[in-house]
Amino acid sequence: MIRAQHLDRDRLDQLTLAGLRDALRHARARVAAYGDDRYDLGTPRDLADFARLPLLRKADVLAEGEDRFRDPAFTRDQVTVYTTSGTSGQILEAWHDPANYAHDRACNIRRFAAAGGRYRPWSRLVHFKPFPLDTVWYQRLGIFRRSVVYSALPVRDRAEQLLRERPHAMIGYPVMLRDLLRGMRPEELATLRRTLRAVFTESELLTPEVRGQLTEGFGVPVFNEYSAYEVMHIAYDCAEGQLHIAEDRVHVEIVDPDGHPVPDGTEGHVVVTGWRERAMPLLRYWLGDRATRHTGRCACGRTFARLELTKGRADDYVVLPDGERIYAGTFIGMAISTPGVAECMVRQDPAGNITVWLVPDTRTGRGFDDLAREAREWLHGSAGRPFDLDVRRADTLELTKGGKGRFVVSEFRR
Repeated sequence: MIRAQHLDRDRLDQLTLAGLRDALRHARARVAAYGDDRYDLGTPRDLADFARLPLLRKADVLAEGEDRFRDPAFTRDQVTVYTTSGTSGQILEAWHDPANYAHDRACNIRRFAAAGGRYRPWSRLVHFKPFPLDTVWYQRLGIFRRSVVYSALPVRDRAEQLLRERPHAMIGYPVMLRDLLRGMRPEELATLRRTLRAVFTESELLTPEVRGQLTEGFGVPVFNEYSAYEVMHIAYDCAEGQLHIAEDRVHVEIVDPDGHPVPDGTEGHVVVTGWRERAMPLLRYWLGDRATRHTGRCACGRTFARLELTKGRADDYVVLPDGERIYAGTFIGMAISTPGVAECMVRQDPAGNITVWLVPDTRTGRGFDDLAREAREWLHGSAGRPFDLDVRRADTLELTKGGKGRFVVSEFRR
């Protein structure tokens, strides 16, 4: 894994092509959705040959049925299940087999190592998240341990918990870290900087402007990661601030609207194939972000191709009467964690009134009153205090003309 990021370009392309061939062979033999003629390529001769396969979107998977994209040899209790956030207006349950998941976890360690020694196995880490996180195997060994601070808590509570941990590193969505930066006093930032060595961001587009703001405010370098619930780890920052594709696990294409690959350095849509996945392989999966791709050895010495994300998903927020912000990630966490909630969306009107619309999963047979009660309790618990909100039933999410769902929309201006 460490050596792979320094292989020459020809060897990396050979590694990728071999992985794609194995993934296609497995999908054709074991996964019902890939049994039709569209996937009858034989053995791809090169990466351009693989690009002849059709694009696959989340809507395609849901329309055909998620089970048809799963290898029946795997049962739910044998895999790691990730549920997509629903910010596109659709929720998908992605299955990841044990070997692929273990590789993903190892890539997290490589990501930390790429920070140039600023984050070490014994470092104290604070992770801002809207919901609890499981402890993984290497944390049980006492390395890369983390403390979770709920991102929906009032900023004063978050700042106080952060300072109590005396962290060497912290992780969070850029929008949440900006909020924290605004809410911390100068003397608190001075105290934080005595131990802080690195900031890691995730799950949201990190623009150069925001990177600069966080770097200046916290006084340490910022390292980004690019991932998606459907394929997990995709790319990671090096100490030079370059986002390297994890080419030993995923194949990333940048394509035009018709799905044809564009030359390196040309902006297009991100399409990804996680070629190590066996439980639920998604071939040429359209993520919906825009980026450019660059090859050539980076100043850090890595040969993994680099991505420059230009447009991506963003987290909106609502504002509570006390001025605190509750971000989309908190509502996403509620939807994922409440059995019987298929999807949800949040609206705040100009007067500040908050409405949470829940789309029930009718397969569970749960009553809406129970869902509404549990949703309120979860949100109030995550925020650390009650706040006024109206919970209503919806049949579907509201979509934009482009087919995207606006997960949180606030018209309130404080």
